[in-house]
Amino acid sequence: MVTVSILIPSFKSTYLKKSLDSALAQTFEDVEILVGDDTLHGDLERITSQYNNPKIKYFHHGFQDGAQNCKALWEKSSGQYIKWLYDDDLLLPKSVEALVSALRAHPQAAFAFHERVFIDENDKVIGNPPRLLADGQVGLIDRAFLVQNMIGTSHNFVGEPSNILLNKNLADLSRRQYYKSWRLQFLTDVGSYLGMAEAAPVVAVGGYLSAFRKHGSQTSNAGSPQFSAALFEWELMLRGEASTGGLSREVLVQAQQRLDHLYRMYVGSLPEIQGFIDGLHELSDCPPEQLLDTETFQTNLNRARELVASRIAARKNSNPHTHFCAVCEQWVAGWVPHPNRDRRSEFMKLMNAVGSNLDRYGCPNCHCNDRDRHLWLYLNRAKLLNQLSGKRILHMAPEAMLEPRIRALGPLEYICGDLFPHAPHHQKINVETLGFPDNYFDLIICNHVLEHVADPAKALSELKRCLTPTGHLVAQTPYSPRLKQTLEMTSPVSAQFATLFYGQDDHVRLFGMDMIDYFHAAGLNGRLIPHSEALDDADPLQWGVNEHEPFFLFSKDAGLA
Repeated sequence: MVTVSILIPSFKSTYLKKSLDSALAQTFEDVEILVGDDTLHGDLERITSQYNNPKIKYFHHGFQDGAQNCKALWEKSSGQYIKWLYDDDLLLPKSVEALVSALRAHPQAAFAFHERVFIDENDKVIGNPPRLLADGQVGLIDRAFLVQNMIGTSHNFVGEPSNILLNKNLADLSRRQYYKSWRLQFLTDVGSYLGMAEAAPVVAVGGYLSAFRKHGSQTSNAGSPQFSAALFEWELMLRGEASTGGLSREVLVQAQQRLDHLYRMYVGSLPEIQGFIDGLHELSDCPPEQLLDTETFQTNLNRARELVASRIAARKNSNPHTHFCAVCEQWVAGWVPHPNRDRRSEFMKLMNAVGSNLDRYGCPNCHCNDRDRHLWLYLNRAKLLNQLSGKRILHMAPEAMLEPRIRALGPLEYICGDLFPHAPHHQKINVETLGFPDNYFDLIICNHVLEHVADPAKALSELKRCLTPTGHLVAQTPYSPRLKQTLEMTSPVSAQFATLFYGQDDHVRLFGMDMIDYFHAAGLNGRLIPHSEALDDADPLQWGVNEHEPFFLFSKDAGLA
C-alpha cells in the first residue's frame, strides 16, 4: 500500500508523456502512477513502455468510456489518497506534497485542492484565475461556502479533477456523476464536490500547483456534443440548492443576470438554450422551494438533455447506439444476454414465467440488469422518488446499482437491509419480523424477496404495518400468468427441483395469479400495472426491459393505489 495513487485515465497520446513526466517529478515520492488506456487496441502502451519505473502501472481497459475507465483505475488503486491527473494536464512538482500535508493536518476532510493556471497546446500560460489564498495558506471550507461561492456564482473555483486529492475512505465514486437524481453530462466535477462536502469539509491550499490545458480536441470544448450541459447544469444546481434554502433571493437575482449573459453567448448555436432564457424570470418570481420542479424548467431540462443525448449518439455514427440504459443514462450498442439464458427449464417456459428477460439482461456499461432498469423507470414514472428530503425509505435486498442513486436524492432516512447483508452499512433484517414502528416508512422497496421467504402472508402484513397511511410498497416478484394458484410444496425441496419448477435454486415457490390475493389479504390496495400502461412510450428493446413484467404497486389507502 502506498500513500498516494495518481490515476491517469487516458485515451489520447498527444500530451500523455508530459502528464506522466509531471507525475514522476513530484517531490512527494510515496506514490504509484496508474495509467488506464481506454483506446480500443491499447495504443498508449507504446508511451508507458518507454519508462523503466516501477511506480508506473499500465492497464489496457478499452472501454472507450471515461467513467468506466476512472472506475476501473479507482478499483485497482492501493493508495490512502487518490490524485486524479487527466492525460492532458500537468502537476507542478509540489502538488502532491502540498495536498497530502493539508489532508494530514485535517484528516476529517473529504478532499483537498490547490489553485491552477490554464495553459495552451504549447504549455504557455493563458490564464491565472483570481487567488483564493496566499501561497502555502490552508483553509477549511464547508458545503455552504461551496454553494454560495460556486453554485451561486456559476464559477468552479475548486477547479478540475486534476486539481484535487481525495481521501479515499471518505469519497464515494458512485456519486461522482450525479446531482440529486440527475446524471450530470458536463459539470460532473462540480456535482461531485457538492456531494462529498455533504458529509465532510474541504481543504483549500494556496498556490498555483497544477495546469489545466485548453485545446481543441478535449471533450470539454465548446464544440463537444454535450457542451450545452455546461450551461444549463449550473441552473439545475442553482435551482436545486435554492429549493432547499441554500441561496438567498439576492443571490438568485444576481445569478439570473449572470445566467442570462452566459446563455445569450451560445443561444445562436444551441437552440435548446432559448427555453432556459425565457424561463429565467422564475428565479426572481417563484418561491425558492418550487424552483427545481416548475413545469417550465423541467420541460426545458428534459428537452435539452434529449438533444444532448441525440448529439452524442450522432457523433458515434461509426458505431451507432440504439439502446439507452436508464440506470447509468448511457447509450449502449446492445444488451448482454444472461449466461444461463439457454438453461431455463421447459416447465418455466411452458408457464410463461415472468421475471428477467435473459436475452436483454445486462448493461455493458454499468452492469445493471433488466429488472434494475425497469424498476428505475417505474419508480420515476410514478414520481415515487420526488421530494424525498422529508421521507423515510426501507429498501430490502437493495439493487446495487440503484442504491447510490436513491441515496443521492437525500431522503430523511434510507435503510437498506437483508436477511444476509452484503455490505457493512446494510442492516440484518427479516422481512417477516420487521423491527420498525407502525406507520414509519413512506416508501418500501422489496423486490424479488417474496419468492424467498417462508411465509409471504406474514411478510406482507409486516410491510403493511410499517407503511405510512400515504406510503407505497413496490414489491416486484416472478410469477406465472398461466398458474391459477401459486405452486408451492408442503415440505422443503431440492435445489434441482426449485430450479426446474420455481426458476431458481433458492426460490421456495412460483406465484400464480392468486398472488394479488396475498397483498389484498394483508390489507394492501393496488394491482399489477402493465408495462403498456405505466410506460406506454418506453420501447422495451430500446430500454432493455421485459415488457411482460408489470409494476407491483400497493398502498394502504385505496385512493393512492
